[in-house]
Amino acid sequence: MKNFEEEYNVFQDALEIPKPWYVFHNELAKEENTLHIYIEYQSGAEFSCPNCGKTGCKVHDIQDQDRTWRHLNFWQYKTILHARMPRVKCESCGKIRTVVIDWARPGAGFSLLFEHHVLSLMVEMPVAAVAREVGEHDTRLWRVFKYYVNKAMENIDVSNVTHIAMDETSRAKGHKYVTFFIDMDTKRLIFATTGKGAEVLQVFSQFLDSKGVLHSQIKEFCCDMSPAFISGIEEKFPNATITFDKFHVMKMVNEALDQVRKQELKHSD
Repeated sequence: MKNFEEEYNVFQDALEIPKPWYVFHNELAKEENTLHIYIEYQSGAEFSCPNCGKTGCKVHDIQDQDRTWRHLNFWQYKTILHARMPRVKCESCGKIRTVVIDWARPGAGFSLLFEHHVLSLMVEMPVAAVAREVGEHDTRLWRVFKYYVNKAMENIDVSNVTHIAMDETSRAKGHKYVTFFIDMDTKRLIFATTGKGAEVLQVFSQFLDSKGVLHSQIKEFCCDMSPAFISGIEEKFPNATITFDKFHVMKMVNEALDQVRKQELKHSD
């Protein structure tokens, strides 16, 4: 009995599964190079209502008999967590809802630790390379990436932004572009959108509207000499001054100097 408890305590301690959940079984499928870990809740367990937060809700029924999540590898083995997902009926709000678990966010097929792992890899590697590294389809990892980017954008504070630097970059072949907006005072990326024309200023202005930031708060834009950028700024942010960035100004000066040199060479011949 002691060996049995020690075996499952290792997995439970490593997974940090809180009560009333516990690890009750594991199965190593060597031919699949996969470790399956099965999690169950204690008999008579009570949960908080996912709708209103009331504690002490009893299990009403089972919403899913075998829900799975990809977890961090144990040793060299791909690890899958399994659990029955109970629903509770709340006497306070009258709703019947699936309980919220601690090891994964609702609707996700990955554990929180696995998502943290792939996000840390994405800082250094393209998503496709991360997908190959962890053995997952890149489409699933893009969903994780977009979820956390959108969550970060919802929480970003732009209440004190007054000076904006903007620039576009090519994101793929075929003249597909992304335009970035940077808070010049904090050097933070605060917004990005596809495209590079005047329409990106429209999208950026809508983003500021969603954050309750008045257009008059933006005092300056630093950008290249794109007529589309200039017209977009003048239309959506008429009170802002426009500063052309040094890189593009020097590029234009150097191109003009090269043209003068070429003309001088022709005259000298």
